[in-house]
Amino acid sequence: MSIIINKSNSFETSIPVVIVGAGACGLTAALSAREMGVEVLVIEKDASPHGTTSMSQGTVCAAGTNAQKRAGIEDSPEQFYADVMNKVNYKTDKELVKLVTTQAGPMIDWISDNYKIPFSVDTSWKGLGHSVQRLHAPPEKSGEDLLGRLLQATEEQGVTLITEANVKNLFASDSGKIKGVLVERPDGNTEKIGLKSIILATCGFANNEKMIKEFIPEMAGARVFTWENSTGDGIRWGMELGGIVSDMTSFQGYGALAHPHQLLFNYNYIIDGGFMVNQSGDRFSNEVADVSGQGLKVMEQTDKLAYIIYDEELHKRYCNLNESKKAIEVGAVYKASSLSDLSDKFKLPLSSLEKTLNQVSEYKQGLRQDPLGRNFLRSHSLKPPYYGIRVTGAIYHTQGGLEVDNNAQVKNNQGGVLPNVFAGGGVARGMSGPTCSGYMPAAGLCMAMTLGRIAGINAAKII
Repeated sequence: MSIIINKSNSFETSIPVVIVGAGACGLTAALSAREMGVEVLVIEKDASPHGTTSMSQGTVCAAGTNAQKRAGIEDSPEQFYADVMNKVNYKTDKELVKLVTTQAGPMIDWISDNYKIPFSVDTSWKGLGHSVQRLHAPPEKSGEDLLGRLLQATEEQGVTLITEANVKNLFASDSGKIKGVLVERPDGNTEKIGLKSIILATCGFANNEKMIKEFIPEMAGARVFTWENSTGDGIRWGMELGGIVSDMTSFQGYGALAHPHQLLFNYNYIIDGGFMVNQSGDRFSNEVADVSGQGLKVMEQTDKLAYIIYDEELHKRYCNLNESKKAIEVGAVYKASSLSDLSDKFKLPLSSLEKTLNQVSEYKQGLRQDPLGRNFLRSHSLKPPYYGIRVTGAIYHTQGGLEVDNNAQVKNNQGGVLPNVFAGGGVARGMSGPTCSGYMPAAGLCMAMTLGRIAGINAAKII
């Protein structure tokens, strides 16, 4: 795929706003553009929209929302901004963070009120960079639920969606203004579609081995848990047009991917008192200090494996979560009547496991401090029966991408912006800084949907 300089305006059809990618970003952009009274076309490569949105937990971090107020939670965009900047050690685009932390709350209120997507605050989540409870989730607390509701809303608003449509080329003028796209169908037929403005809302590049080797070489060959079409198409188009990229070394890792089942397992079990051990039965990190970086720590262990250990009470708290149900259904979660039973199941040395459990118990009682730095006070003390799950680490999705301004318009290498190109989702630079350690829970969908709304408004405005 490439950029073609096209002197003519010969297109078989023309739509004012074209959005490439039908994930949370693209669909949110479509809703906001339609509100501006323009016709919108969303082009999706897959037979049905899925992408990284469908693989997520469907949660969005936002501050100062009506949902927080109803839950009695005091928060503000200013506190959200301070939390993000503290997490990334101020190594990020301050203006971008200010934009997103200011606009994420209004975005959640807007989409909840106008499009029947009832976000509520997930009160089980706090910490990991967030100083207050600000993770918002749809009823099923899954990306599939969120995506389904967004698709229904766009259909009701008259947004046109075409699937199994692969954008092969972008047609541009000498000035870099996009004039249209070439779309290829599975049978090989192609169609040229003209446009006035374009929003790039495709996935990141976690599944592009060449780009991973170039930008994140330490993760070359690592397990990848992301959508198969996360090949960086939108980023590469933007770069070819003269757009600039930043933080291409940044990614979200995850250290709780059920193995060998390749299922995302919920981190609440650890946050509320569970812990991780390696194949020697020893803890090897502060499990809650850096959820994204924990993926790297797990992959440093023997066979790149670790084990999450928790108990019946924690099981009951979270067994109805979507990820928990799937893991239980496929047999990834094991219930053990005793520590000895758990040791036999996972072939972990019982003496080490007993020692680790006793140490964690002492940390929780305040008798000793954890040398790995985790504060276990006020967390749940584990009692038999115990539960365990074997996990590995993986790249979940990349965080670097095209730089955008306050209109979500792509910045170019001349100090300006690309004339009619907007970006969000996996295409745009995130707010996690240059490493995996800056990622905060739910920041990905926060960036995607907030920039999506902004991009939709401004893509319609310039027509």
